[in-house]
Amino acid sequence: MTDVPPWPERSSSQIRRARAGIYAIYAAEGLAFTSVISRGPQVQRAYLLDDTTLNLLVALVPVIAVVGGLVTAKLTGRAGSGTVLRCAQVLFYLSLLSIGLVDRVTFLFMAVVFFGIALGMLEAAMNAHAVAIQRHAGRSLINGFFATWSAAGLLGALWASLSNELDLSLTEGFLAPVVLGLVTAAITGPLLLPKRLEGGGHGDRGGGRNGGRDDGAGRPAVSVAVPWRPVLVIGGLLACAYVTEGAVMGFGAKYLGEELRATATVEPFAIIAFSLATLAGRAVADLAVRRRRPGPVVRAGALTAGAGLLCVFLAPAPAIAIAGFGLTGLGLCSVAPAAYAAAGHHDSSGLGVAVARVSVFSYVGTIAGTVLVALLQPLSNYRVCFVISAVLVLVVVPLAGRFDPGRESRPQSRREAVSER
Repeated sequence: MTDVPPWPERSSSQIRRARAGIYAIYAAEGLAFTSVISRGPQVQRAYLLDDTTLNLLVALVPVIAVVGGLVTAKLTGRAGSGTVLRCAQVLFYLSLLSIGLVDRVTFLFMAVVFFGIALGMLEAAMNAHAVAIQRHAGRSLINGFFATWSAAGLLGALWASLSNELDLSLTEGFLAPVVLGLVTAAITGPLLLPKRLEGGGHGDRGGGRNGGRDDGAGRPAVSVAVPWRPVLVIGGLLACAYVTEGAVMGFGAKYLGEELRATATVEPFAIIAFSLATLAGRAVADLAVRRRRPGPVVRAGALTAGAGLLCVFLAPAPAIAIAGFGLTGLGLCSVAPAAYAAAGHHDSSGLGVAVARVSVFSYVGTIAGTVLVALLQPLSNYRVCFVISAVLVLVVVPLAGRFDPGRESRPQSRREAVSER
């Protein structure tokens, strides 16, 4: 009888294919998402929206995305992140197209709700599957996936700019990213890991109580394996980072224009500097994590982001503030990838339940950042808002060790498991 090769040998080629597939999925989603967000003014004009209605629509997306993330956390525990990811991609690209196809404001709100749910599902499943692939590879990869998303996002912004220059309708402008996304979904679907491999490779604790297998009734045994307490801690740290990102992306340009008297040409450089620095940092962050572990990298990044926000606060001229926004993006670049990877260490089923739960906090942080600035700016100024963001970022410094996998390797006592559920 022929000996069966051990699991790693039998699946290594499948892991490589899944890795290539997840790179493509991150790229397609980043391009499509930015293509939509960058055409907000065109959406406003097409549907004759006032500023209040447009702001409500923009705020609605992350709120509804929370629902999508929570739904995914439930579904991944039953079907695996790969199955959810295949379905979520199709829903996401159809929801994007629906924003351009509807002809009434009421239907536009319905399309945005559809878009928010699909976005939350796609990003939660995508991050969960990325963590599973990283776990099988045995080394840090997730920053590279996020770098791909960031690079594609810049391309999406350029496509939106070209669409505006060519005076394309919303439907015409969204069609190219949608078609590319659906083609990507069709090609990558067969490449993703099946459920049995997602859970089977979780080596930190032997794959959980049942090694990532079913409980005998076709359901994964995840009830004790995915505690809420560490997920809340990691999610809270992730939210602190996204408060700052939400403030920078939403109001960085207005700060340059209104308080530092930058010209309209210079204003967008707040976001450009932040985005380019984030991309550059993520391109090399995996190498740093492999050498130093996630905790020290995140801690150094949080200090860098705090220094950047201090530059923004003290800036006497736009150039100094733009440099500060760049430092902030560089410092925050690895927080989200490290948070999702750390969540994976709390999920002994290996199916991405904890990762999907943590993904919800990125939307919570984005909402909080936008609300923070919207409430405080009229009472003070943008500088004060960025100082508060700096304080929240610095909260990450003493708690950065939570991102290191070794902290969670010890088995839980029965009392701890019960208290954290």
